[in-house]
Amino acid sequence: MGKPDLAEIFNDHPVGTYAFSVLENVGYTTQKPEALLERIIKASSNEGDLVADFFCGSGTTGAVAERLGRRWVMSDLGRFAIHTSRKRLIDLQRKLHDEGRSYRAFDVYNLGRYERQWWQKDRLNGADAEHRRVVLEFFKAEVLTKTPSPLIHGRKAGAFCHVDGIDSIFTREEAREVAEAVAQAGGKEVYCLSWEFEMDLRLTTVALEKEFGVKMKLIPIPREIMEKNRTSPPPFLEMAVLEATPVYSGKGKDRTAEIKLAKFLPSLAEVPSKELSALKERAVKSGMDFIDFWAVDFEWQPGKPFNHHWQHYRTRKDRNLKTISDAKHPFPKPGTYTACVKVVDTFGCDTSITVEIKI
Repeated sequence: MGKPDLAEIFNDHPVGTYAFSVLENVGYTTQKPEALLERIIKASSNEGDLVADFFCGSGTTGAVAERLGRRWVMSDLGRFAIHTSRKRLIDLQRKLHDEGRSYRAFDVYNLGRYERQWWQKDRLNGADAEHRRVVLEFFKAEVLTKTPSPLIHGRKAGAFCHVDGIDSIFTREEAREVAEAVAQAGGKEVYCLSWEFEMDLRLTTVALEKEFGVKMKLIPIPREIMEKNRTSPPPFLEMAVLEATPVYSGKGKDRTAEIKLAKFLPSLAEVPSKELSALKERAVKSGMDFIDFWAVDFEWQPGKPFNHHWQHYRTRKDRNLKTISDAKHPFPKPGTYTACVKVVDTFGCDTSITVEIKI
């Protein structure tokens, strides 16, 4: 007996006849009822099949597919959609675990910089030099035609400006090279503008500031500059600040470590301009209020996927947030480990740092 046509499903059960349960509704504007997705998935796949949703929204397809024993892959361009889906899948995993049912691990990947690549090709004729000129003009900085170093591209209020490539991540090595170039040019301050920054870079720049005597400000380039016919500059804000420390207990073979969040200051780069002033003041006073989700990989390794050994997050009903993990993670043997701490703020932006743990 073959699978029924999807049109039959909608004819027999119009979308309007499905209703959300209170626990199911995650507040996403285009969310569909799980009952509807369950009927579609059961009608068009078998257990173990792969289900794909390339505009996943709040993650209903993945949640239902996981519950029905299907494999799944989801994607979305929106950070808020990805974050909402991630929390939803973790909630489902916890429920399945409590029920003694199996579930799969999952990971979140950034698979491309398509928006910037399209912008570069369509509007900038593929040139990095043109990209730097546009960024500096929106930043209200002077574009330098003659510079003491190829790493120095502009000047603003006495400080030099470095604009990273459109398809690049600003790394520790680049930070050192920029700090050295600015110091050799007699500069005391530099704005480092980039679309993406290497994880834990803030700690590196603090050390470089002491070594070279150059203050380094890390400024994410706002995506609003890619908007067609955009003329007014969007806010350019420093990247988020995240600090965490290990908390030890026990001795010898009983020694354990947890992670304590010590400080968080969101970048507010995604905040509308009209709300920025009020949120800036609140962020300085109570930065932790802006954390929506945080997780720890207690044995993180560069280049390897982030393992969610522990995570905690706010829900619509419970806005409390733990600031110290309670993972009781079993380390395999004594030694030095690198924990990675990932925070997602209420705007859907990720910030990560590493913390050294000695067991």
